[in-house]
Amino acid sequence: MNILIAEDELYLAQSISNALNEHLESPKIKTVTTINDAINFDINFNIVILSATLNGNIYEVINKYKKSTIILLVPYINHDTVTAPLNAGVDTYILKPFMIEELLRKINYHLQFKQLKKENETYKAYCEVLFKDIEDKDIDVDKIEFPLFIKSENRKQIDKVVFDIADKLNMSISFYNLSDEINLNKLKQDKNLLYLLNFDNLNIKTISNLFDVISNKKVVIELKEDSSFEHPNTIEYKSKTEKTEQGIMAIEDYIKYIIRKYEDRYPDTELSKKLGISRKSLWEKRKKYGIKKK
Repeated sequence: MNILIAEDELYLAQSISNALNEHLESPKIKTVTTINDAINFDINFNIVILSATLNGNIYEVINKYKKSTIILLVPYINHDTVTAPLNAGVDTYILKPFMIEELLRKINYHLQFKQLKKENETYKAYCEVLFKDIEDKDIDVDKIEFPLFIKSENRKQIDKVVFDIADKLNMSISFYNLSDEINLNKLKQDKNLLYLLNFDNLNIKTISNLFDVISNKKVVIELKEDSSFEHPNTIEYKSKTEKTEQGIMAIEDYIKYIIRKYEDRYPDTELSKKLGISRKSLWEKRKKYGIKKK
């Protein structure tokens, strides 16, 4: 981690440097006392600790290191010392005198914030690519009644709708796999948009308990395309069924279709039962049709 300390009070600069060396992992610290020295580096600093009392134009430093986390050390608070620098690109400020612990807290906070921001941008870009070929269905969030059930054989289709709803509601998403043991109290306290997977695996009693917990909460629940569960608040995305020229699928084509459609959803034991064949026969069918197991 590269850190620049631009402070003309030598004792303070040294105290900051010592504290960073003690609490951060292998920081590479540069300490300067003038504006000219501060802008004379060709280094991508992660952190710039800048004193507002340095002689010269501190905006030269701010403009050069806009991609860095800039922490301004100020002797007093007014428009010129705080508001204007914040508008110019400074991330935060500390009023002198201050405790070193406060500086460390701000450094850790802003490093984590920028890392999360970077990860969020990465995931957002990935989702745009992932959902590019998925049907876009405009949903009026003001008219949605929760819990909302979405039925589809394509989980990516359901994922896209959930992400769109979360975006329009400006909410974060909490994912819960109902095949796992769920702490209902945790579910009840969760303030995010709840996205519940594998609802079809639940028994009647568990469904009843679940409904008691999620009442008056914003919840989206995944239903498989062949689910027998019915609820008035259901959106359904029907798949396009493969057919022969006669409109009826041949047995061999049907088996091939089912294997490709459900192999990433069911284990071999369950998939072979649905087809009415043995696991060995399923393996032979894959080999015959050239279908690689996912």
